[in-house]
Amino acid sequence: MEPDTYDDKPEASPQHTLRRACDPCRARKIRCNREDPCSRCITTKIECTHSDTAPREKRTRILLTPQYEKKIDRIDGRLQAVIGLLQDLKTNPSPSNPQTTHHAPTVQSCAPSPGNYTTPPTSTVIEGESSLTAHCAFANDFVQQAAGAEPLQCSTLDMQETLEALSRVVDALKKPARPSIGGRELPPFQNALTVIRLAKAQRLAGSGWIYEFLLVRQFLEICLNVYFSEDYSETDVIIVNAGLHSLFWDYSNQADAEEKGIYLEYANLCRENLETALASLPLQLPATSDFIVALLFGAWHAIELSKPSLSWTLCSKASELCHTLGYHRATSMHSDAPDEVEFKKFLFWSVYFIEKCLSLRLGRPSTMPDWDITISRPSTTDTHQHSVLAYFVLWIESARCQGNIYELLYSADAMSQPDDVRGARVELLVSDLANLQKATQETNEKWIETAKERSGEDLMDFYYISDDVLRLSLLTLIYRAAPREPGASTAFSPSCLDAARAALTRHQDCMAVVSRAGGTYLSTYVHWTLLFSPFIPFIVLFCHIIEARDQTDLERLGTLGVQRGFVQSMGSDFAQGELDMSGANPGDGQGLINPMMRMGNGAELELEHWLYNNQAMWALMEKPDFLPPRQG
Repeated sequence: MEPDTYDDKPEASPQHTLRRACDPCRARKIRCNREDPCSRCITTKIECTHSDTAPREKRTRILLTPQYEKKIDRIDGRLQAVIGLLQDLKTNPSPSNPQTTHHAPTVQSCAPSPGNYTTPPTSTVIEGESSLTAHCAFANDFVQQAAGAEPLQCSTLDMQETLEALSRVVDALKKPARPSIGGRELPPFQNALTVIRLAKAQRLAGSGWIYEFLLVRQFLEICLNVYFSEDYSETDVIIVNAGLHSLFWDYSNQADAEEKGIYLEYANLCRENLETALASLPLQLPATSDFIVALLFGAWHAIELSKPSLSWTLCSKASELCHTLGYHRATSMHSDAPDEVEFKKFLFWSVYFIEKCLSLRLGRPSTMPDWDITISRPSTTDTHQHSVLAYFVLWIESARCQGNIYELLYSADAMSQPDDVRGARVELLVSDLANLQKATQETNEKWIETAKERSGEDLMDFYYISDDVLRLSLLTLIYRAAPREPGASTAFSPSCLDAARAALTRHQDCMAVVSRAGGTYLSTYVHWTLLFSPFIPFIVLFCHIIEARDQTDLERLGTLGVQRGFVQSMGSDFAQGELDMSGANPGDGQGLINPMMRMGNGAELELEHWLYNNQAMWALMEKPDFLPPRQG
């Protein structure tokens, strides 16, 4: 055998260690007999060399022992904790430990309680020409000009304070406060069941609009799911707390003194849960009907907190989801069951109702243009099984009119139109309101008696008259935008003044119904009539009195009728301060009369009393963070 055959084979003797191949053979990649010198180097006559090499170190074998498994588990746990913190930062900028109070049955909010954090400054909100802010700003400028005109330049310190107060009203309306969040457990289920049964019997004032939700969406089943199971969604939490807040609040208005405080406490508990859930909603929401319902309840709740900007935010998102799901198109529902079609339409028109009204209230363009809607609009000729749906048709028509008022008279494009175009639009909108009045009369003739039997005479009288107040207020708003007649001596046309006077007359009628019912409907009236739309009859007549220096309208102006009773019934945080102000002797408020109001015929004293008696309402307008009662 040749020597090359021994290249890779060990010797038989274990004592012998093979030499490595020489460097020249390794470089040329040929066999080496591993002698010194090797045969190849001898043949080629080159030096046979061997490089020194260190022995190969023995590697340690790594075993997955329990010690390593524990380390891996700890690393995985820390990664999960970091991921959880990042997710919390996305949805909750100021996290803290959630409350751990345990009561049976309870449900914890889907967001943690607020910690100690600094709220970023709120930017000024820009609202359109139809907004209540714009009309308050007009009144402010109007008074400022009157105060600075001849011969009224002898302004006193009290005059300056009055003007500054008006300016604060305007500034406050432009900078709404951010909502707070908190977390609580739910009220006892037995009490929740009581108010749900009353709502189904249509015996609660504020439950009319949500009545269909309680039926179609099986509100009781959602409550059971949230109360007694852990398998519920954030939409369920919003729906349950919004619905129960409204029902507890309504029931507290008709409960006896002993129960009133208890049910107000339950209402506040649900309100805090609701605001927590709404604050934790992400920017991107799944396009489902449940989220639309939840956003609708949130928008409804924001209106009852006197927070129209928050309501607009929630309602706009609901509008976006409606369009994403195609609820505005008839072709998207061809394959749906009849009940599902009716429910989708009801959701869409409910969003439409709030969105169109807020469009006018805030002076913003609608996100639901009529020319893009192909589903049939509810009509007075439709067949209805419940009276609430018959009146729901009227609310949709009223909302459509309000959207048109903004688009045709108060939008940026409308404000730039020539007088003849604006005049024609005024006549068109006046005709629309006349048709709405006719439809209201026809609906009342058909449904009013049935509705009174089920819901009570006071409640239906309240709804009928308050709707009339709203219609006349809208009529005032339309005439307010009419072109000024050539040579007119006043800022307000006779038609505008007549509409304002009629609105205030019906306002007094409505306040009589509220008083007859023991103030039960006062909160609903303020939130859904006086503050839900730009209620300007007071502003129109107030400015007219100052401009014309005529006491004729002072008696019509009257008092808002809600000064002390309103503050007490709403239980706001600023109630005590306002009661201290409004509870003083009107005779001590002589300083409220500034020079421009001295008419020489005693009218200034009457105007003094009007200003004085309505301080509570002005205070409400000055505090956009107004909240319903917090008792207990």
